[in-house]
Amino acid sequence: MSLDPTQEEKEIQDIVHELSKDIEKDRNFAKKVQKFFLVTLGVSATVGLITLVSYLLYLNFYVTKLQTEVKLKEKSIQEMEESLSSLMYQEQLREEQFLPVDTDSDSGLQKQVEENISFLKEASKNAKGKNILRGNEKHKEIALTFDLATGEELGTLLKYIKDHQIRVTVFLSNERPSDTSGSFFIRQNLDFIKKLAKTGNVEFANHTWSHFNYSRSVSETSQKRRVVLEYLSKQVLDLTRMAEELKRVEDTFYALTKLELKKYYRLPYGAINQLILDAHAVIGYDSHIMWSRNNRGSLDLPDYIHKQFLYRSHAGKKEVVKNPYYKTGQETLDYLDAWETSDPNGMNGAIILMHLGGPRKFDKLMNILPEFVTKMQKKGYHFVTLTEVLNDTAD
Repeated sequence: MSLDPTQEEKEIQDIVHELSKDIEKDRNFAKKVQKFFLVTLGVSATVGLITLVSYLLYLNFYVTKLQTEVKLKEKSIQEMEESLSSLMYQEQLREEQFLPVDTDSDSGLQKQVEENISFLKEASKNAKGKNILRGNEKHKEIALTFDLATGEELGTLLKYIKDHQIRVTVFLSNERPSDTSGSFFIRQNLDFIKKLAKTGNVEFANHTWSHFNYSRSVSETSQKRRVVLEYLSKQVLDLTRMAEELKRVEDTFYALTKLELKKYYRLPYGAINQLILDAHAVIGYDSHIMWSRNNRGSLDLPDYIHKQFLYRSHAGKKEVVKNPYYKTGQETLDYLDAWETSDPNGMNGAIILMHLGGPRKFDKLMNILPEFVTKMQKKGYHFVTLTEVLNDTAD
């Protein structure tokens, strides 16, 4: 009997062999695919992990950078606030260097000052006052603001408002620490304030009754300085007196016009600190209005600087020199042009400070307003109130 496979069996064996080879191929291919996916998954996971770690490191670096920038900006803001005090305040400090009185601290007064500061800190610990230097920079709007001062320029301002169709804000004060005299006791001033109110183009805000230097009136520990210097309160300036200073202006204005003051305030001489700002927020005034500033300088126009020349001692002799803080009308116009040109936002949202009366008897800066206003209006700027320059809409 023959044991050799038949032809049919050979064919079946060949088919089985081929199927086995195909199955082995498929198995190997499946292993390769599986390995590829595993390797790809591993690589993806590794890349993802590296990416995540890199992103977290970047975030950490970015947050650290932001924190550093915030600290620098806070320092810059603090330095700016210190430098923003008016030239008038700086003059006060310079003059006090030559004060011919004994200015040693009074121990009793020093204790009162310390207790008052502690009380102010405690009373305002949950309050945060704002110091506003500029309005909305998206719109071509300028806020002309005026501190009342002596009131001599009220009539001029009324004329400019009518002639040039501008809107302005006036900060009211009695200008001196007195109960019997001052800006609010001059009949002509009161008449013009009423006329300005009736135009509907003037917003009125608070500049305090007595026009004290608040920063010094809170912290001064020399009783003799308080007696000699008229811009310091005779007693320690506490929260009750701060409220009275604002309320008296409010009441006088209401009695005169039957209108309410806006809840904006500007402290004399720009003499502020965060404690004083917070204390005012407690009594309903959380928006202190300063004035704008850029790398060219401040928009506190020096209309109160009246001495064009000064004496200076040099080599034992007195010589006459030009006062570096005095600006003529033309110099001021040129300065305003340079200020606008140098600022990336032009004068958008700018807050300008001027005074309605002062010691200048000629070349008054008030006289430059028609030319300045006309030039700015031709450039597309609108002169608006503080409320309007601070809001989000174009007025």
